[in-house]
Amino acid sequence: MWSPDDAEPAFFAAAVGEDYRPNPNIPRNLVHFLDRGSLLALDAALQAIDSAGLGAGAGDSRRFAVVDGLPYRAPGQPAIFVPYGHLVARALGIRGSAVSLAGGEASGALAIAAAARMVAQGDAGVVIAGAGQGLQRPLLDHLQSQGAATSFARPFDAAHAGFVPAEGAAYLVIESEAHARERGATIAARIAGIGETFDSAVEPLALSDATEVGRTMQAALTAAGYLQNQVDLFVAGADGRQSYDFSDGYGAMRTFGRHAYFAGVTTIAGSAGQALAAGGPLSLVAALEAMRRQEVFPIGGFETPEKDLELAYVKAARAERVDCVMTSAMGVGGGNVVVLLTR
Repeated sequence: MWSPDDAEPAFFAAAVGEDYRPNPNIPRNLVHFLDRGSLLALDAALQAIDSAGLGAGAGDSRRFAVVDGLPYRAPGQPAIFVPYGHLVARALGIRGSAVSLAGGEASGALAIAAAARMVAQGDAGVVIAGAGQGLQRPLLDHLQSQGAATSFARPFDAAHAGFVPAEGAAYLVIESEAHARERGATIAARIAGIGETFDSAVEPLALSDATEVGRTMQAALTAAGYLQNQVDLFVAGADGRQSYDFSDGYGAMRTFGRHAYFAGVTTIAGSAGQALAAGGPLSLVAALEAMRRQEVFPIGGFETPEKDLELAYVKAARAERVDCVMTSAMGVGGGNVVVLLTR
């Protein structure tokens, strides 16, 4: 149990621990002025830049951009005054576009999709894209009424009874292959295809159904020119809410057909919680790690599948060839994003 302000009641949530130490590259006098979400976002963005080998003077700052998914907020909760993307752009000296996108739990994935389009269209040479998410009492109060669990989340399990809200942040560096090779960068993966849809028929606090999610998956495969049987692993956004688990699960069954029995299916939400705006980017990071390690990771809390939802669930970590990974993210109100990564 955790409380964001040390007051009662406490919540069942996956908050960043008290032993967290901010990135040493963030000036100490700045750390004290940042809230939890902005500190996590800036930390993750700096890690992404460092991992990509992009330091000071790495390129024309006018050709660098930031695309940021706005953190999830409860109805009536004040919006953040300065988007995390603006903070990242200021810290990195970026002079290109700084764009912030809304979309509930899908906002971070929407940022990745927008960044990929920006690079493909030549509007930027390098884009830092992702999202950060902090938890506040008004948000946790709201999430309690929207299916937050009071115990561990069990995505895809027959006993699934809600999700665990989480804090976190993840940013990725997206650039053209030519630009990456020119500067001698190590390419972690390629974005082969993106599916992005909006379900105008869904209620503002509801998620899309399996038909819409399956349509988004098919759009990503079509954009990539890939067949269903070329996907090795599906990192779902499923988080323990029955509506989310069913939409992702049955959406995959509709899309993959018989291959649904062979492509591994997993999610990070059973182990790390549902990081809301940051959930999509964190799933992409997990997908990149699976490709780097050539290993698939299990679904935390998973034991018994739903009777008719038959998928190749990953129940234990194992070495496996992973050349193509699909990730999904859904946001309340109808936003759906699927990203297809290849080596």
